[in-house]
Amino acid sequence: MPRMNEEVRRCIGLETDLQLACDPVERGAVRRYAQAIMDIDPVYMDEDAVAGTRYGAPVAPPLFPNAMLRLPFGDPDLVQARAADPDFDGAVGSSTLGLPPLPLVNSPLLNGGTEVELFRYARHGERIRLKSRYLDIYERETSKGWMLMVVIETDFLDDEGQLVMRFRKTQLRR
Repeated sequence: MPRMNEEVRRCIGLETDLQLACDPVERGAVRRYAQAIMDIDPVYMDEDAVAGTRYGAPVAPPLFPNAMLRLPFGDPDLVQARAADPDFDGAVGSSTLGLPPLPLVNSPLLNGGTEVELFRYARHGERIRLKSRYLDIYERETSKGWMLMVVIETDFLDDEGQLVMRFRKTQLRR
């Protein structure tokens, strides 16, 4: 049974306010991230390695801004807070990127893929802001029945409002 209706269609184009990542791009977090992805390129940590290069100063690995999406220390765990709600689908913060939930009930969420467009590397000490929007919502018939494809686009911006990275993820909803 198709789930696309006018109420869902009105969500296309909704966007968040500009949100500030809870922490700046911090040297220790960059180090741990680079170690976790097993990429110890000197441009991530070594001032001498980047002297005279296009970077000018150490930078974070390409996808690091996405790893900055976490709850500030001491904020309540939203999954735990809604665990007893039978209509809760698990979509919080990192899965909705701050967007209001779609008007869907009992609609499981699957990851349908991610596209990343990198404009430049984030620099140590920089504050990253992000803005998300429902870029598109459309229906597709599959071998298992109708599914909604929900495309969320998030812009990661620097202190001057310039794009660092654009992230598009598709959620599959039944």
